[in-house]
Amino acid sequence: MKNTKSLPRTLLKGAAAGLLAGAVVGQVDKLTDHLVSDEQKRREKQVREDSAHKSAGPHFARKILGHEISQKEERRARAAFGVTYGLMWGLIYAGLRERFPTVRRFMGLPFALPFFFGCDGGLAPLLGVSPGIQKIPWQLNAKEMGNHITWTITAETLHRFAFHFLSGMRVRDPGPEL
Repeated sequence: MKNTKSLPRTLLKGAAAGLLAGAVVGQVDKLTDHLVSDEQKRREKQVREDSAHKSAGPHFARKILGHEISQKEERRARAAFGVTYGLMWGLIYAGLRERFPTVRRFMGLPFALPFFFGCDGGLAPLLGVSPGIQKIPWQLNAKEMGNHITWTITAETLHRFAFHFLSGMRVRDPGPEL
């Protein structure tokens, strides 16, 4: 049996899982946008321009560059942030699921909820990207929580698939017993 828990494999799976999960969430976010009413979207605009994920790239680009940015730079900043976010959280998730097998339970749900509260409830307000979740209409928070759950399920699914692929289909990673 091959050692499938090597650091390079864990990092590769984490990076791939984070990027793929980000791409999936981008599509799911578009598909679920109709679940938030126009009234709730209007209320959101009273406290922030857009979601923390969409605002973060341009926010950091303006801080780094020290000036307003063009629409082209805004698109690039969003893409750069999306890639960075996917890689960073993909690596964090990969490390946590290896170190703490209970993270894998229920397709990663023990990670998804703290992931949402840590990002949208903690990091985004702390970094000035978005106000705290208590100021955002609950429907938008529910949608964002759904995005984090989708991200985690996608990442966990890829980890389980990649385990099979990288081990030559000889060893199975069933996750912890439920």
